Amino acid sequence: MTPVPLHLPLRPSDATELANLIFDHAEGKPLTDELRQRLAARAGGLKLQTVTPWFGSLERDPVHPSAYYLAVDCQSSGQLLYMALSTAPTSSIYYKPLLIGRMRRHNGPEMVINAIPFGPTDRENVETFAGRIHGAFHPQPQGARSTITVEEDYPAAFGFFRTVQKRTGKNLAALAGDYHGAVWAAIRAGWRSGFTVATEVNEDVPEAAYSRYSIRTAATESGLRRAEEIHEQIRRARARLKIARGFDFEIVFEEGMSGEGLREALERLRAGAHAPQLVGGEWGGDMGEICEVARAFQVTISLRYGGAGVARGMAGKFNYRVKDVAEGEMVAEQVL
Repeated sequence: MTPVPLHLPLRPSDATELANLIFDHAEGKPLTDELRQRLAARAGGLKLQTVTPWFGSLERDPVHPSAYYLAVDCQSSGQLLYMALSTAPTSSIYYKPLLIGRMRRHNGPEMVINAIPFGPTDRENVETFAGRIHGAFHPQPQGARSTITVEEDYPAAFGFFRTVQKRTGKNLAALAGDYHGAVWAAIRAGWRSGFTVATEVNEDVPEAAYSRYSIRTAATESGLRRAEEIHEQIRRARARLKIARGFDFEIVFEEGMSGEGLREALERLRAGAHAPQLVGGEWGGDMGEICEVARAFQVTISLRYGGAGVARGMAGKFNYRVKDVAEGEMVAEQVL
């Protein structure tokens, strides 16, 4: 355990209020989303001054059932609180946590509260949560879902995805860019419904478990050969990192592509076992024909929102890439 600094990231009294609430209402009960929502509602009556809790993130320790993890926003940092009864040992998952205090429960045994740095830049701590506390926060391939891929403000993006899911029952969750920032935002929001995190590959494959890799190339002999080489590099990189989960491969063609041109490119890539799961670019042909070819090859059409209307003839799966939630809302209004 690290020495107690002069200034703690939150008041021990605030941490005590949160821990008492959790032990009073969650101890001995299944930890469901409904229970998390009830805790969040009850927390609205607490007079917290230095912390904002995110009850969607609440998880039990996988070994000690009377120990809980909760992501919180403090005045100057994000933290992960570890709240345990004194009979439970210190977390074996996070080493050297910061001691917030040992507090006597108002109607039970003493409890110990520690804090671990937990913001979008605390990469090792974020990865540890997804890897050892709850695997639902690892990104997954798109699969049968349609997606709207948001590039900025990940916390707001998950608020948008939740609103769409409640309204339509559809999970459109996908993000692009910072892997650990995206996973952190999913944990903080309590998003356990599956989501995709995309990255663009130019030369080197990023050493993180992205679930979609996108490249830009031409639909020429040399361009398709480059796509095959990069696809193989991605496979090798993930094997080296011992990432067994699947991933999506996206090719964005650099010039206008007709339906027949798309068919020829996909036949070549499939023959070499490098078939993409998504294709994008500036489409130069009839969109209905292009979508027909994509469906025949079980490929998802990917488009970037340009501020005008969305493409027509997009029956079936799709992916729209947008800058922010405002653009995402415009796309969702037109396609759902």
